[in-house]
Amino acid sequence: MPDRIVEVIACIVLLASMSAASFTSRSIASQRQELDLVVSMAGTRGMPPNVALTTAALGTFRGLAVDFLWARADALQDSGQFFEAQTISQWITALQPRFPKVWAFQAWNLAYNISVTTALPEERWGWITRGVELLRSRGIPLNPKDARLPSELSWIFFHKIGGKLDREHWYYKARLAREFREALGDTTGGRSTEDALERFRKIVDAADSLNELNNDPAVEAAIAVLSNHGEQPDEKLLRMLGRVILYTGSIDAKIREGNVLPSGTNRELLGSLLENPAEASTIFEVIVPHLQKRLLIDRYHMDPGFMLEQMERYGPLDWAHPNAHGIYWSELALSLSQEMLRREDVNELMAIRTRLITLRQLMRTGRIEFDPLADRIDILPDPRFIDGYERGMQEAVRLMNSAGGVSAGEFGRAEMADLLDGYESFLHEATVFSFLYGDEAQATGCFAKAKKIAEGSGRGNQPLYSEGLEGFLALRLSSVMDIDVSNTRQFLDAMVQRAMLDGLAKGRLDTFNRFVKIAFDIYDRRYGESSLSNATVNKEARLPPFPELVDASFESAMKQEANPVLVRARIWAWAPDSLRERTWPALSTTLSSHADAAGLDPSRAFPAPQNAESDSKEAILEPAETAF
Repeated sequence: MPDRIVEVIACIVLLASMSAASFTSRSIASQRQELDLVVSMAGTRGMPPNVALTTAALGTFRGLAVDFLWARADALQDSGQFFEAQTISQWITALQPRFPKVWAFQAWNLAYNISVTTALPEERWGWITRGVELLRSRGIPLNPKDARLPSELSWIFFHKIGGKLDREHWYYKARLAREFREALGDTTGGRSTEDALERFRKIVDAADSLNELNNDPAVEAAIAVLSNHGEQPDEKLLRMLGRVILYTGSIDAKIREGNVLPSGTNRELLGSLLENPAEASTIFEVIVPHLQKRLLIDRYHMDPGFMLEQMERYGPLDWAHPNAHGIYWSELALSLSQEMLRREDVNELMAIRTRLITLRQLMRTGRIEFDPLADRIDILPDPRFIDGYERGMQEAVRLMNSAGGVSAGEFGRAEMADLLDGYESFLHEATVFSFLYGDEAQATGCFAKAKKIAEGSGRGNQPLYSEGLEGFLALRLSSVMDIDVSNTRQFLDAMVQRAMLDGLAKGRLDTFNRFVKIAFDIYDRRYGESSLSNATVNKEARLPPFPELVDASFESAMKQEANPVLVRARIWAWAPDSLRERTWPALSTTLSSHADAAGLDPSRAFPAPQNAESDSKEAILEPAETAF
């Protein structure tokens, strides 16, 4: 009897254990699904047969194979055999697609190590884009709740493409600018922040699919027009129309060739749209925003709504700019890190610093001017991102003061002291840029904040702060603008040069006038009739009248062969008539010869002023006719 009782009890315990295991198994399976730990065997397709067989045969023991391959990849990496290490990393991602470290390793290897082993810029760019696509199209979608991969992608955009350490960085910036100008157009240039947001909001609000528009007669008619001319509402059409808009707005193209369309343009379709404005309006106002939305979601794996949130928070982000993508992915990383079970695995402080450094770079370089004819790209300051940086700091303070705080990885919890030095340095630059771009109230506010930080650390009596805003600008302008303020003539020349390159060359007369006014104010303070210092200036050290200084600097810059002929042609097209008339006698011969040497028509590139004694043709470009 005792044995029988033991057997019955054992059977009851066994049945209870099996029931509990079954219940627990379902719970564990559900959690694995929620944590994206379930691996599909579809990932084995395209792999070497031995690796695919190992994947299918080992099951949960794939981890042992991954350990072996990972050790092998590390050894190859240490010995400089990057291509071999990359191949093994591909196998690891197929065996363990939920292993974020290998995705990060492989993307870094492609973008940084393998890319620099090639000589041609297009080859380097190819490897960098492979690294970007690896994370954006595969790694992040397979690990949607992991914050480390979007953080890695953010760094590639910010550092590798947006930085200056790679000798081909201008090529990378131009390729990215072309890609997104074709896809989205110029969504921010020459527009107020609200106008830029409203333009992008059309993409966010566009239809998710054309099926939603099937009952719209106007859309059906527009699609019929596209079909009649051999086009479909797809990415190919979107990029073709984007290239047409790029080229028709190109100053370089008009100077060199007049009105020109890029190769691959469907001229018959464009002619039909010109004759039918209603159908053209439907295509550009309804179909194109839909195509842009689908392109962002399907190809770039970006959420248009989240993109708009960043624009509303930080300013008019130009998605042709690498730092705009850096902001997008770093913000995604921060939002994901707050939900991770092991937040100490993520250095949130580094993500916040990346955000702030990126916003600072956007203040310095946030305006992009891109011309498609020669892949010419110029990056200019955009003080609109000063407010964006301040909002980024406010968000950082909020996170640090929250119950969860901000993780600094292995260093524990982050503190505000970790950000103050960078913030003070930012305020120095923000003060200078605000002043130069005409917002003296903002310059005063930034200076006051910087001084408060300095006073908090006992440095408020330093000359940098004790002499007020004017004293601060006199000391800091030279380092920010890379000019010698103590040398008045050199400063005036530098301001005129910046007025030409940042103003006239970009079609920005307001910028030109602002830099010239700064130069005049400095000149007048020292040499004006009412200036007390005028009496103390030696006769030999006196400068000529201000207009003569401007003419001399203008002539010098226009004669310099270091400035490309097309840049000088754009400057000439936008220069005030009076300046062109005064300098034409000194410049006409040089400019004509330089245009001839560059294969340009001198009368098109450098037309004589109207009041000059010349038979030259009228300028093909007039500022009022060009949209920026």
